Amino acid sequence: MKRISFMFILALVLGIQYKTLAQKVNNHKQEEENKKIATTFFYTFYNDKNLEEARKMMHPDFINHHPYSGKGIDETIDAVNKHLFGKFPEFKVYIKRIAAEGDLVWIQCYTQDFPGDHGKMSMDIWRIKDKKIAEHWDIIQDIPKDVEPSSMYN
Repeated sequence: MKRISFMFILALVLGIQYKTLAQKVNNHKQEEENKKIATTFFYTFYNDKNLEEARKMMHPDFINHHPYSGKGIDETIDAVNKHLFGKFPEFKVYIKRIAAEGDLVWIQCYTQDFPGDHGKMSMDIWRIKDKKIAEHWDIIQDIPKDVEPSSMYN
C-alpha cells in the first residue's frame, strides 16, 4: 500500500512539474510573438507614421493611459498626430530594450523630436490582446543636457 501511495504521489508531482514547464514554454513562445507585435506597431506608428496601418493593429477596446493622448484609438491617433507629429514631423524612436511577461511588453527607447535633438528616454508598456495592441502606459524622461544620451541606455 505504501508503494502505491508513493508512486501515486511521485506521478502527481512529476505531472504537475511537466505541466508547469509546458506552460512556461508556451508562454515564452507567446511572449516572443507579443514582442514582435509591439515592435512592429511601435515602428509603424511612431517612425513610419502610418496611422491607418497602426489603427488596424490596435484592439477595438484600446485604452491609453498617457494623460494627454485620449483613451481610445481615435483620440490617441488624433492626439499623437496633432501634439507630437504636428510639432515634430521628424520624430523618431529607437528601441534599446524589450521584454515581455504574459500579455505585457516593455519597450525602453531613446526618442528624438528632430535630428540632432539631445533626446528623451521612455519606457512604454503595451498589453497585447487577440494579437493586437490593447493597452498602453508610458513614462518619459528628458535626458539632461550635460549627460551623454547613450549613458541612459548602455
